[in-house]
Amino acid sequence: MIFNEDSRVKIPTLLHLVKLGYTYLSLKESNWDKETNIFKTIFFDQIVKINEELTQKEAEKVFNDISLSLENEDLGRVFYNKLVDQSGIRLIDFKNFDNNSFHVVTELPYEKDEENFRTNPPVLQ
Repeated sequence: MIFNEDSRVKIPTLLHLVKLGYTYLSLKESNWDKETNIFKTIFFDQIVKINEELTQKEAEKVFNDISLSLENEDLGRVFYNKLVDQSGIRLIDFKNFDNNSFHVVTELPYEKDEENFRTNPPVLQ
């Protein structure tokens, strides 16, 4: 049997997360915003579920605000504050945690401006 990163780390981790309730997303079948790496369909479905009074236009504004906060050079501090804030529009439902959804993918590429890398290292032969 050949052991590699997939058999020793990636697959056991994915299986464990799925057992914990995460939903596995295949990147081949998924569509996400390349600027933010946010899966927009999931984002909009969940933010409206958590904030029932939210309109689609307001949800789009929240998405745009988050996109802008990810541009900050603050190591994610503004985004973190938005994530845990419970006084306005909530991104996480801390009161009814079952309202949240959790997803996992493998090797999500990072593409931003001129930068582009995948977490999968090249195979040297």
